[in-house]
This record gives sequence, structure tokens and C-alpha cells, in this order.
Amino acid sequence: MSTVRRRFGRFDRELPVKLTVGEQTVSGVTVNIGLGGVFAMAEMEPAFDAPVTVELELPQPRMTVVAQGRVMWSRATGESGAGIGVAFDALRPIDVWGLLQYFNLSSKATRDPIFHGEDEA
Repeated sequence: MSTVRRRFGRFDRELPVKLTVGEQTVSGVTVNIGLGGVFAMAEMEPAFDAPVTVELELPQPRMTVVAQGRVMWSRATGESGAGIGVAFDALRPIDVWGLLQYFNLSSKATRDPIFHGEDEA
């Protein structure tokens, strides 16, 4: 079990996502996302620490967030489905703004718990 801790909380949100590792690009859906990274259901099994480009389509504000990151873990297709955990290297200021706006607007609309606290990466 990893001892690495997240620096940012995660929000349970389903958003369309594209993940690109090397020459392979796949579409998927996010399970949770935060300013530090994302967990997405996607048919991809990249190597640990592989560079990945993440493209997220936000509905409000309507924009595409593009972030560079590193694969923290992945799991093969199975009972829970294939998934990939990505830690962002950095986000552009406009992407931070867009994500914060989205988290705020979607949290008000759903009234559900907005994020996971400090848990494992």
C-alpha cells in the first residue's frame, strides 16, 4: 500500500475525459477529480510514472481543461472495470479557475458531498 498522501481533495464527478500516453489515446469518464489529479475509468494500462495528457470537457464553465501529469497507478479490466489514476504535474491558471468554478457550481446543484479528504493517491 502506498504511503503517498494527496495534497488536494477529490470531487466525485463524472466528466468525459481523453487520456493520451505516448501514441495511445483513449476516451473515458472521470470517477473523481481534484486540482491534484484524476481517477478515470478507461481501457488503458500504462506504466507507472508514464507521462499522460488529460483533456476534460467541463459543462460549466464550458471549456476544455488540458493538463499534463504522471500515471500513479492503473488497473486492468475486471469486476470494477479498467481505471487509471493520474497526478497532475501542474495546471494552467485558467484551468485551475475553470475547475474551481465547475466544482462550486456542480456542488451547489447536487448538494452531495463535494470531495474526498486526505486519503491515499
